[in-house]
Amino acid sequence: MKRVHVSRRASLRINDALDRWLPPVLRDSRPVAALVRRMYGPLTEDISEFKERAFYLSRREYADFYQQLRSKVDQGITDLTPESLDAVVDAVRGERVLDVACGRGHLAERLAADRDVVGCDVAVTAGRRGSSSTVTYCEGNLEQLPFRDGAFDTVVSTHTLEHVQHLSEALAELRRIAARRLVIVVPRQRPYRVTFNPHIQFFPYRFSLLAWTGTDRRHTCELVGGDWLYVEDTDSAPDGPAHEGSSPSVR
Repeated sequence: MKRVHVSRRASLRINDALDRWLPPVLRDSRPVAALVRRMYGPLTEDISEFKERAFYLSRREYADFYQQLRSKVDQGITDLTPESLDAVVDAVRGERVLDVACGRGHLAERLAADRDVVGCDVAVTAGRRGSSSTVTYCEGNLEQLPFRDGAFDTVVSTHTLEHVQHLSEALAELRRIAARRLVIVVPRQRPYRVTFNPHIQFFPYRFSLLAWTGTDRRHTCELVGGDWLYVEDTDSAPDGPAHEGSSPSVR
């Protein structure tokens, strides 16, 4: 399948223009849906139809869909813009770090320069991950991660929550294993039935994300490089005042 390279920054601009300026009646129209289908290889089902069924699928069925999904657009080795990548690295605290849904392993390998890093994804396929000997890769579902409570100083999840079926369960799992800090990146995107990706969770505004994370822990939430960057200190008292400032064991 021939692929077209489009930088993450360029794809953000395209999606932002479509979200802001194309009327919903056109955004969810058949012509746009046809264009979306052309972006992917042979699909077992249309992405817009997948969104209708996504919340009824089992974890195995859901993972199978993503493992078979092949896009004709290549955004490179990471979904992060340079600005958000630097911000994520700067936000990490401690020596033990987990990168959830690590993709090709670019972020995990950058973090592993001076840390003990684990990269976790629903399917770890040979040749799709980095080759650094300082990163340990394993399989795991975000909603049921195979690690003990507080196993990592920092847990990082970038461009992942927009894909999960059960957002509250996913957040609970991330907090469960993060002893000190949780770092999350999600796209700023408006909800449409027809989108150029299979996202099922949407965060068009800052409050759209805070509605799920809550504000009862020390946190920051800001737009960095076109995406929302949420940083939470998980070791702060759950009932304390909200403030916006600055090798693991397997169960």
